[in-house]
Amino acid sequence: VPGAKSIVSLLLNYHTDQKQIDPEAPKISSYAYGVDYHSVIKNKLKTMMKIIHREIGEVNGRLFVDSAPVMDKAWAAKSGLGWVGKNTNLISKKVGSFFFIAELILDLELEYDLPVADHCGSCTACIDACPTEALIKPYQIDGSKCISYLTIELKESIPSEFQGKMDNWAFGCDVCQTVCPWNRFSTPNDESAFKPQSDLLSLSKKEWEEMTESVFNTVFKNSAVKRTKFNGLKRNIKFLSLE
Repeated sequence: VPGAKSIVSLLLNYHTDQKQIDPEAPKISSYAYGVDYHSVIKNKLKTMMKIIHREIGEVNGRLFVDSAPVMDKAWAAKSGLGWVGKNTNLISKKVGSFFFIAELILDLELEYDLPVADHCGSCTACIDACPTEALIKPYQIDGSKCISYLTIELKESIPSEFQGKMDNWAFGCDVCQTVCPWNRFSTPNDESAFKPQSDLLSLSKKEWEEMTESVFNTVFKNSAVKRTKFNGLKRNIKFLSLE
C-alpha cells in the first residue's frame, strides 16, 4: 500500500455453541455456519474507515479480509492480539482462537502495540488430535494433509491415503481448535450474520448424501461453503461414505 505507515489488525469472533443435530451427518466448520465472513467483515471495515475519516480527516488506506497476500496471523501477533500456536492458528488468552482476522493498512502513524508471549507451554493436544497428522511438529503444518485444504482448496480427487482419516468433515475442520485448552475461554458470537443458515444444523446424514444442487443453493446461499461448489461438496461427502 503506497505510503503505508501502520497496520491495524482486528479480530471478529465466530465461535458458536450451536451444533449439527445428527451426530452422523457430514460436518462443516463452524466458521461457515452463517453468511460468508468476507462480506460481513468488509462492511464493518468500510464503516470503520468512515469513522476514521470523520474523526481524524483525510486518511488513505486499504482493507483486507483474505483478499490479498497479507500475512494476517503474523501481523496480528506483532500487534499483540495473540500468539501463533502449535496448531499454527493465532491464539488469544482472552478469547481463544475462533475468530476471523482482518486488517486496515493506513498512511497514518499510530502508536504500536507489542507482541505477547507464547502460552502453549508443553501442551500438544492439537498435534495429538489432528486426524490426518497434518501438524507434523509444533508450529509446523503440512498444508497438503490438512482436512481444510483437502475439502476446500483441493480441486482434484482426495488422495486415497486419507480414507478413514477425515473424521467425517465435509467442509473444513475444527479439531485443532476444539481441543485447544485456550478455547475454554471462547464465548458465542453476537453477530446476527453468523447465525446458522436456515435448516443447516438439522440436515440428516441421508439429506446430506442425497442433497441436490437446488437444496445446496438454498441452504448455503451467501455461505463460505459455496467456495467448494456443489460438485466439490458432493465429492467430499462421497469420499466420507467410503470410510
